[in-house]
Amino acid sequence: MVAVKKVIKSADVSQSAVGRANTEKQHGILGMLQNPYVFMTCSFASLGCMMYGYDQGVMGPILVMENFKAHFPSLTGSTIQGWLVSALELGAWAGALLNGYLADSISRKYSMLVAVLVFTLGTGFQVGAQNPAMLFAGRVIGGIGIGMFSMVIPLYQAEIAPPQLRGSLVSLQQLSITVGTTIAFWLDYGLHFAGGTRCDPAGVPHAMAYPNNTAYDGALDPYVAHHHHCTGEKTISWRVPLAIQLIPAWILFFGMFFLPFSPRWLMMKHRDADAIASLCKLRRLDASDPFLNAEYLEIKAAVTFDEETDRELRESGGRLAPWKSLFVPNMIKRLGIGCWIMIFQQFTGINAVLYYAPQIFAGFGFTSVTTTLLATGVTGILQIIFTLPAVFFLDKFGRKQFLMLGAAGMCICHVIVASIDGVYESDWKGHKAQGWVSIVFIWLFAVNFAYSWGPVAWVLTQEIFPNSMRSRGVSIVASTNWMFNFVIGLTTRDMLKSMKYGTYIFFAAFCGMGGLFVWLLVPETKNKTLEELDVYFGADEGSIAVADRARMQRINESLGLAGVEHPEDLVERFDEKPAAKALHADTPVAADLES
Repeated sequence: MVAVKKVIKSADVSQSAVGRANTEKQHGILGMLQNPYVFMTCSFASLGCMMYGYDQGVMGPILVMENFKAHFPSLTGSTIQGWLVSALELGAWAGALLNGYLADSISRKYSMLVAVLVFTLGTGFQVGAQNPAMLFAGRVIGGIGIGMFSMVIPLYQAEIAPPQLRGSLVSLQQLSITVGTTIAFWLDYGLHFAGGTRCDPAGVPHAMAYPNNTAYDGALDPYVAHHHHCTGEKTISWRVPLAIQLIPAWILFFGMFFLPFSPRWLMMKHRDADAIASLCKLRRLDASDPFLNAEYLEIKAAVTFDEETDRELRESGGRLAPWKSLFVPNMIKRLGIGCWIMIFQQFTGINAVLYYAPQIFAGFGFTSVTTTLLATGVTGILQIIFTLPAVFFLDKFGRKQFLMLGAAGMCICHVIVASIDGVYESDWKGHKAQGWVSIVFIWLFAVNFAYSWGPVAWVLTQEIFPNSMRSRGVSIVASTNWMFNFVIGLTTRDMLKSMKYGTYIFFAAFCGMGGLFVWLLVPETKNKTLEELDVYFGADEGSIAVADRARMQRINESLGLAGVEHPEDLVERFDEKPAAKALHADTPVAADLES
């Protein structure tokens, strides 16, 4: 534990010239307005995350629509609905894991285009589904595309963002997720009225379609309605919401051709001139600017360090060595932090709410589908509003404060809901007010997640891996998120049915453990460059090998970075600015120090 405390303490002050210079610049909304190009680039890339959120929110309300039930009566049981919802997460797990290799090979930018194509295929199956098999296939294939987005978009945003805005800009992806979820909720709510809110199957007596027995208690019997045309609610009530998500997907596809490549990926491919041109565009600085030259050299130093390390690993361990290197002592801490953050994020219970909000609200005694869909839509609006504090203030107050405060708030909300549910679960009809109190605390739970574990978990996990291992590390972390997302989607309906209020106690316990984990084991990363975090996440004397420190010192000396306190210090060291020289010569830069 002492070693952990030393690591956390050592991360408080930036050791990078770029990092120190950036602490004096504007954060939050003012900083984004001063960097309009990178702000707009990150915002546009977040369209992929909007689809991620949309797909999370669209299916839960559809499951309670009578027209959908009449089409697919075999999908009305709690267990099979769990499998249908979680099929997306299973595909996303595979997509996130596979996209690490793709993002390194063809670029972060082009891997997004591949994700759009995969996502489109999956959506086509869902929209045109005539049987459960088509629906399941569409969910899995679409999930692969969603998983690819979830892995590469925050990675791309983190790599193009300046350090003082990285938290805010990567948080845009969570804002887009909540926007997508909310659009899905309200589209489902609005189209729920297409033709009426009841199926009213043609040729079936009302008493047969809506039997008053213990199985359906006045609700639609989907097996009786099956193969009968619904004279009320129309098929568009659920097919159109599934289809609309293709609009942002193809806007993203064509728009990405006009956005820059990640300068860090370009540097990994030894395209120095392209990397500098990309940095100039993103920072709105000339190639002769000292700040841009300092950032260029720091990226180059980190890439050179990672390449030398990677080469040694391959020579000693073969082609799989770069993946194996994620599990060496210096890297396993980063991977462990990333994976556990994602596990705790999923076990806060947020996706239980997003996937099954109508069913959860119905469990508080509200039997009207319209009422439960309306309450679900309010959840989405609150999430949008309360994601904004992370976008505006995350880089000012830091990652840990947001995570710990959010964990405490979510834990309290779960305990209160569990208490109310435990007391009144047998007589909700006589205690409508208590049902509304439970709904309010579900809303407050979503609020606490929106500003904390939603955006911050993705920001933090982009920051903990070195450049050469970032895509592989992030792919494992993102796939961990989706695997436990799958578990939540699969089990929540059965948990609510069997554990009842104990479900909320279960989630409360994990919220509390997540807060303790962050407090004790997670370093603060605000204002650090991605390159300097390579050092910070293992950075005390006993945890970084002497050879590694010597290698970085040698690389810094060869590039003229050794002893640089401020970007302006580079002015006196070079006859010609390194970035300007590489931009014109299109060759890697070696030290050109004055004698």
